[in-house]
Amino acid sequence: MADNQDIQRARIVLEAVQLAISAEVGPFQQLIARETEVLHLELVLRILLTYLPESTEPHLYINLIQHLATGIDHQPQQSSSGPAEPSNELSDEDTRHQICQLHLLSVAEEQDLQAGCTDLISLFLVHRARRIDVETGSIPEVQQLLEPFLDRDPYLRTWMISNVLPLRRLEYEYYPQIDDPYTIEAFEKLEGRPAINSLLSRSARTASDQPAQSARDLRGIVGPWLYGERSRKRRKTHHDGRRSSLATPTTVERKAEPNEGNHLSGWSDVNDWIVELALRDFEAAADTVEQWDGPHDVDYDGFGDDEELDDDIHGIRAQLYAQAGLATIYVASGTSISTFERSYSILKKVAHRLGLHEPPAFEEDHQPSLSVLSKDYLDNLSEIHLLHNAFLRPENPLTLPDNPSLAFAYLVLRSCILLQRLGHPRAYKAIAGLAAFGRREDHMEELRRTLQKIPIRTRDNGSWAEVRQQVLWLRDWRYEASTSGGSNEEALLGVFRKIGRVDAEIELLKALLRASCYTIAVHVYCTQDQHPLPEDILEKTVLIVAMSFYDGASNGNRTRGGVRKASEILAAFQSHFPDSNAFTEANALIAATHSMSFYSLTLQHGVPFQPVNIRASKDPLSLIGRILEQNPRSYTKLDDLLEIGHSLVKARLRPNETADITPTWKESTSDKPRCQSQDLHESSRRIISMAIEAALSEGDFDTAYSYIVNRLSPTAPGSRENSSTGQNQAASPQDDISWRSAYLAGRATVPKSSPSQPSVQRLEQRLELLSLALLLAPSSHLAEILQVWRSVEKDLTTLLAREAAEEDQWNSKGDRSKLSSGSSALPGGFAPSDTDMDKVANQKSRRQSRATAMAANEEAPMGLFDVARGAAQAFSKNAFPLRGAAVAKSSPSEGATRERPLSMGSDSGSDGVGERVRKRDLVANAVTGGLASGIGWVIGAPPKS
Repeated sequence: MADNQDIQRARIVLEAVQLAISAEVGPFQQLIARETEVLHLELVLRILLTYLPESTEPHLYINLIQHLATGIDHQPQQSSSGPAEPSNELSDEDTRHQICQLHLLSVAEEQDLQAGCTDLISLFLVHRARRIDVETGSIPEVQQLLEPFLDRDPYLRTWMISNVLPLRRLEYEYYPQIDDPYTIEAFEKLEGRPAINSLLSRSARTASDQPAQSARDLRGIVGPWLYGERSRKRRKTHHDGRRSSLATPTTVERKAEPNEGNHLSGWSDVNDWIVELALRDFEAAADTVEQWDGPHDVDYDGFGDDEELDDDIHGIRAQLYAQAGLATIYVASGTSISTFERSYSILKKVAHRLGLHEPPAFEEDHQPSLSVLSKDYLDNLSEIHLLHNAFLRPENPLTLPDNPSLAFAYLVLRSCILLQRLGHPRAYKAIAGLAAFGRREDHMEELRRTLQKIPIRTRDNGSWAEVRQQVLWLRDWRYEASTSGGSNEEALLGVFRKIGRVDAEIELLKALLRASCYTIAVHVYCTQDQHPLPEDILEKTVLIVAMSFYDGASNGNRTRGGVRKASEILAAFQSHFPDSNAFTEANALIAATHSMSFYSLTLQHGVPFQPVNIRASKDPLSLIGRILEQNPRSYTKLDDLLEIGHSLVKARLRPNETADITPTWKESTSDKPRCQSQDLHESSRRIISMAIEAALSEGDFDTAYSYIVNRLSPTAPGSRENSSTGQNQAASPQDDISWRSAYLAGRATVPKSSPSQPSVQRLEQRLELLSLALLLAPSSHLAEILQVWRSVEKDLTTLLAREAAEEDQWNSKGDRSKLSSGSSALPGGFAPSDTDMDKVANQKSRRQSRATAMAANEEAPMGLFDVARGAAQAFSKNAFPLRGAAVAKSSPSEGATRERPLSMGSDSGSDGVGERVRKRDLVANAVTGGLASGIGWVIGAPPKS
C-alpha cells in the first residue's frame, strides 16, 4: 500500500515537472492547488526553478509566485477525493526511473544564506533572477519579476537595489553601447576600490566640450550599489558558516548589525576616487562635488529610501565627503582663473552643506577675521599634511572642514588669483605650502619672480598703483604684526609673510624702475607725506637698479639699451638727491661710457667691449690705452680722451673699489676735493703719456713732441735739491711719467722703410727730449738715457759733418769753375786779379783748418761728465717752457741767454772758427750750471754757488 502511494506521488511530481517544462502555468497552479499534500512550497519552487524556462515572461507566473507567497496551506493536507490520476499513465518501473533522473536545484544559494536570508520566496526569486540573467541577459525581466515582492523581505529589496538597479542603469540607460556587460553574479562579486573604479570608469569626459557624468553615476549607480554594502560584508564575515537547512522555518532571527566601519569604508573609496579624479581632470572632479551632494544624494528609483542609520553616521559621511571636496582643491594642478573659480565654488558648496561661514566673493573688500583664522592655525600645521596620501585623514587640519580651514583655503585661493593676474600663475598647493611652511629665502625668491613676470600691460602708472597694493596684500593678507609705518617685522599671515615691510617696498621699487614707471615711483617714494622707505635706503636702491641696467647693457651709448635706462632712472630721481655724491659719480660713469661708445674697442680673445667691463676692471684708465691701440689716429683726440679719463676719476672707480662690481656707494670724506684734484691731474698726465706712446707707435713724432712740450707739464728738476749729503731721492710718479715719455720720444728713430732721412731739426728735438729725461729720471736710469743721448748726438755730428762736406764740395766746385774760366769763358770778361786769387786761397785755408780742428775734436773721446754738461747746457739754452727752479735762480744775463730759443741749425752770424760754437760744446759747457743742483753730484761736479 505504501509502495503504491510513493508511485502516485512520483507521478504527480513528474506531471508538475512536465507542466513546468511546457510553461503551462495555469494547469500547474491547478495541480498545486489539487495536490497540496504532495507539491509543498519548497518542492514547487525547486521544480519551477529547475524546469520553468527562463525565457518565460515573468508576468505569466508572477501570480503563481504571489499565490505561493501568500498561501496559508503550505503543509500537506488530506484530500477527500484522493489523489488524482495523472494524465499520462506510466509503468511503475518507468515512473521510478524518471523520478530518479530528476535533479532539482536548491532554492537557496550559498551567498544568500551567508547574507542571512532565510525566506524561501526571496531565495527563490534571487536564484531565479540570476538564472534569467545568465540565460537571457534581460535585466528588465529580472526587475519585472522582483518588483511585486520587494516589500516581502528587506534582503530582497537590498539585493534588488544594490544589484539589479545599478546594472539596469549601467547597461540600459547610461551606457547602452557597453561592449562587455556585467552578469548579476559577476556584479555581486564587485567590492572595494576596484569596484568603484570599474563602475565610474565610463563617467569621465569623452571630449572637452562634454560634461562629466560622475555625479549622475554616483547618484544612480554607485549609491545604489553601496546600499548593499552591509550584505556583502556579512557574506564575507560568514564565509565559513554552515549552510542552513531548507526545512527550517521561513523566518529566523537576524544577526547583529555590522559595526560602524562597514557604513564608511565604501564611501571612503568614493572619496579616494574623487581625489584621484581631481589629479587627472579637475573640471570633472569639480563638477562632481558641485552636482552631487554626497552619500545621502542617492537615486533609488522609488524602490527604497535612504539607509536607516544614526545621525552620527550621516554626519561623519557628510564630513568625509566635504573633506574630499577640499582635498580636490589641494591636488588640482591647474593655474588658470577658471580652476581657481571652480575651487572657490567648491568652498562655498562645502560651507553651505555643513553650515559653516561662507567665504566672501573675491571682488569684495573684506576677508575672514583673526578670530576665525589665527597664526596658531599655521603653527599647528606640518609639511606632512600636504602629502597626497594625507589629505583624507580625519585629523588633517588643512582639509578638515571647519571655519579655519575654509578661511585659509579662501585666502590662498585669492592669492592664487592675484598671482595669476600678475602674470605669475602658481598651483594652489604650492602657494598653500609657501604660506604655511615657506622660509624667508623662499618668500623672497617667489616675490622677485612675481615682480619679474608682471605683464607689459601694467606699465601705466594706474595699473602699477593697483599692483603695488596687491603685492602688499599678498605679503600680509592685511594681518599686520606691527602698526608702525617703518616696521620691517614679519607679518602674521600671508604668502610672503616672512618678508619685512621695508624689504617688500624695496622689491616693489625695483620692479617699478624696471618697468620704467618713474612717475609713480617718484610719487610713492619721494613726494608722498609718508615715505615707505628711508631716504638712504631709497637712494641706494635707485642706484642699484640703475647700475644693474648699466651692467647688463651691450652698448655704451646713453641713448640706447641699458645705459639709457640707467640714465633715465638717475634723471628721474636727481632732483630729489641734489647733493648726492653717489648720483654724481654714477652720472660721471655714464658720461664716460657714452664717450667711449664712439670708439671701436675689443677685449681679449675677440670679446666685444661692454659697459660692465669698466666697473669690473681693476684699472679703468687702461681701457683708454686699448682705445688708442685699436683706433688709428685716435691720439689726435686728446681732449676727448682726457674728458673720458676725468669722468672715470669722478666715478670713483679705483682699483680697490672695482674688484666687486656690486655698487657700494659711500659718503665722501672731507678731503675728497683735494684727492679728486690729485687724481684728475694724475689721470691727465697718464692719458697724455698713452697718447704720446700711440703717436710714436704710428710714426707721428711731431704730435708726440708737441704733447710733451705743450701738454705734459713735468715737475721742476729741483726735486733732488734737498740732497745735501749726496743721497738721491726717488722721483715722484709725475716725474716718472714725464721722463719716460720724454725718453720714449727721444729714442724714437725713423723707420727703416721710410725713404726720408732724419733732419738736423729732428735730431735736435730728440736731444732736447733726452735732456729733459736726464733732468727728471731717477739715477738708476741715467746711464741708459745718456747712452741714447750720445747715440743721437753722434748722429747729429755725423749729419752736420756730412752737410759741411757737401757745402765745401759745392763751394769748391764753384771756386774751380770760377778760376778755370778765363777771359774767353765769357765774351768781354777779364781774368781774375791777384787779390781775388788770394781771397780764394785764404778761404780754402780756413776751411781746411776748421776741418782739421773738428777732426781732432771728434777723435778725442768725451767723458760722462762732458756729455752730461753738454746736455744740461742744451736744456738751459732752449725755449722749453718748463724749466726748473735752478734756471729761475740764475743771473739776469744767464737768464736772458737761457731764455733765447735754441736754434740747432743756425750760426751766430760769423764765419770764423772761433765765433761758431758747436751745439755739443754748448751743452757740455752748461753742465756745471744746469745740473750742479740736479744730477751733477752723480758725476762729481761741484755745487754751483
